[in-house]
Amino acid sequence: MTDKKLPSPDKMTFELAADELDAIVKRIDEGKGDLEAMMKEHERGQLLVKRCRDLLAEAEQELASMELDDID
Repeated sequence: MTDKKLPSPDKMTFELAADELDAIVKRIDEGKGDLEAMMKEHERGQLLVKRCRDLLAEAEQELASMELDDID
């Protein structure tokens, strides 16, 4: 992971968060880096996973709401 300023996961779209998470997983799997860098990658990955789950939960809730509206 570079030292450049990364966007906050809370502001990312699902697609951006998922893409970055995929890149993090690939870098960790390659194992090319020191332990501290990998731990930072893992921490960022956890934040991205949470963001993706939150966005999926919101989408599921919207779909359920739409289905209820269709019934009425």
